[in-house]
Amino acid sequence: MKFLLKRLYSPSGWKRKSAPVPNYVNLLWRYTLTGLIWTLPSLSLISLTNRNSAIAQTTPPSCPVGTQPSRINLIPGNFEETNGRTFTTEGGEVSATFRFRETLPGRVIDRQESRITPGVYGGLPGPNLFWNIGPEKTPAPVGESATLTIEFNQSVTLASPLLILDIDRDGERDVGFTYQDRVTITATNNGSPVNVTLRSLGTTTRIEGNRAVGINENSFPDRPDGNISVTPAGPVSQIQILYEPGTEYGPPLQDESIGLQPISVCIPSPRGAIGDTVYNDLDGDGTQDANEPGLPGVTVRLIGAGEDNVFGTDDDIQLTTTTDENGKYQFRDLLAGQYRVSVPNPPNRFSPTQAFNEVLNLAPGQIFNDADFGFRRTVVEAEETPNIRVIKRITNALRNGQPLPVGNFNSFNPDGSSDNDDQLPGQERFVGVPRIETPLQSGDEIEYTIYFLSEGGAALQNTRFCDPIPTGTTFINNSITVSGAGSDAQPPRYFTPLAPLDGFADICGANNTNGAVVTNLGTISPNSFGFVRFRVRIN
Repeated sequence: MKFLLKRLYSPSGWKRKSAPVPNYVNLLWRYTLTGLIWTLPSLSLISLTNRNSAIAQTTPPSCPVGTQPSRINLIPGNFEETNGRTFTTEGGEVSATFRFRETLPGRVIDRQESRITPGVYGGLPGPNLFWNIGPEKTPAPVGESATLTIEFNQSVTLASPLLILDIDRDGERDVGFTYQDRVTITATNNGSPVNVTLRSLGTTTRIEGNRAVGINENSFPDRPDGNISVTPAGPVSQIQILYEPGTEYGPPLQDESIGLQPISVCIPSPRGAIGDTVYNDLDGDGTQDANEPGLPGVTVRLIGAGEDNVFGTDDDIQLTTTTDENGKYQFRDLLAGQYRVSVPNPPNRFSPTQAFNEVLNLAPGQIFNDADFGFRRTVVEAEETPNIRVIKRITNALRNGQPLPVGNFNSFNPDGSSDNDDQLPGQERFVGVPRIETPLQSGDEIEYTIYFLSEGGAALQNTRFCDPIPTGTTFINNSITVSGAGSDAQPPRYFTPLAPLDGFADICGANNTNGAVVTNLGTISPNSFGFVRFRVRIN
């Protein structure tokens, strides 16, 4: 497509660049100022409309899983005669070298005009490649051609179709200056041919297999009428664009030009990682302290939601790894997405104190090293002290003797603020709620149940129990129930406020400000389950 100043006054458009100008160009200056004022608004309206059309031609980038689009940046400037120019993606992952070749050296390509230009071309913003054949405004010789070879440094998948701009022919405004753009596109991948599909995006081209020819007259440089898209059938390592003068409407009588938009390719997405430590939580506080070592040889499992971002479907990702000698683990080379991490088989004779239960939404390239798992030793050798796990729940709430609908007291409800109830064996036995969110009123009754579970291979001797009465409540007499105590257990007792806690001060604390429920459960056999239950009234 060419633009001639001689056609600027034409209401239908203008050509690109001046060929020899005939005398009737002076007609322009015979137009009155009024005529110019009427002309300018129509040019503005055409420009706005065509930019919108050009935007509609662009295809949103799309890349295979694990890759993302990246544009090869074209830097404005001319091309060297032999070496061409090399351009890269933003991070340098992919480079592309542009080289021009002529069948008749020095007679086909206009080296001064062929360049990367920052301006709008084909209705699309720059930078764009502007490619001119026909040196110094003369037509390129019939039968000769120029080829642009784009050589990638590796096999690449295009993120969106290649856009070739401004393929057209002369029109009614170009009497005596015939030309026709004729463009052929081929692609290969490491020497093997790759089919390409061409599609007209405007009204000035005809597609003939892998060739596009101009069939309608040219227009403004910000119009997308002559653009085509080129879609390779697979990855490519080289694209060649052959540009030659067409003769369908007569031999060429002027130079010609087309354009090329920057190329977007798919590059590997940044990979992330998830990990941290599986450790021996000696004090059971759910936090790794300086003196608490890691646990080696523990299996950690990772589940990823996959491409559909939904857990439990066929594309889920499942990986396992094992902690090192310091209890460290890490899952590497992870794509962005949602993940869960767990320890499916806790270390033998350990119970969890800290678990990473979150669904982690890993960002591209994110390194997340805060997925800790803490375990406390629950069973040691027979001659050492075994362990008992204690879990407190509210198991009923009454008003005037009638149950209040303030909690699901008949099912197990985990305590999100504590890890002590994680991975409970037979957790359906531990019914009740950790707390009641609904405000209660004076006179309401609350039932507390303190469950106990002995763990290990040895019996627990002289197992004493103490639970202070909560502030703001009063113990209800004769409400204590004990289940699962040893045969040598002592009857439960209630100590009134400020009464001496004989035999229990060391576990209840020195100050008995609001009363306490105590009992000696006696000898508890290994793996025994039981509870202590009592009621209080809201003051």
